Amino acid sequence: MLQQSLLGLAAKLPVVQVQNRLMACTDRDFALALIGMESEDSERLLALVSPLKANRVREEIQLQEARHVESKHVVVALNSIIKSLESNRIVAGRRSYLRPRRPRSDR
Repeated sequence: MLQQSLLGLAAKLPVVQVQNRLMACTDRDFALALIGMESEDSERLLALVSPLKANRVREEIQLQEARHVESKHVVVALNSIIKSLESNRIVAGRRSYLRPRRPRSDR
């Protein structure tokens, strides 16, 4: 699973490198990457960034969960962060608008 790959990279790479990459990624990408992750794991990653960014990401997680974002957006965000960590460079963020999907009960 991609989230396990992200956790493995974060544990394997130097802490400063992981901190720099996570601080540079968009709050939305970071939040999407954490959606569905065990709380201990997501908190371990959030502990690597500043408290302000961690709070923004937590807010973004709540917002994205309420929007019922499709899993393909989560995969794109995870791949973006993983690519950034692996390549030792900052990967450009994606477009800012994600079209929310309707919950199945509304269709």
